[in-house]
Amino acid sequence: GWGSWIIFPKKYNAFRCEGSCPGPLGEDLNPTNHAYMQSLLKHYHPERVAAACCAPTKMSPLSMLYYENGEMLLRHHEDMI
Repeated sequence: GWGSWIIFPKKYNAFRCEGSCPGPLGEDLNPTNHAYMQSLLKHYHPERVAAACCAPTKMSPLSMLYYENGEMLLRHHEDMI
């Protein structure tokens, strides 16, 4: 239902993340203890556990042009992409 009031952007993928999650994880990636142990288990026993999942460490703003109360507004929302 966003198409009726949001003018731009036409599409937004909230779950998009770029980059790779190497294994085993190194300390330079700031993994959680759980992710670190899971990556080690995956390295030594690949058939027994799933790969560790990576999460974004850098977010970007998203500008949106939309209607609100009959007015056209342009707003910049932090940490959206």
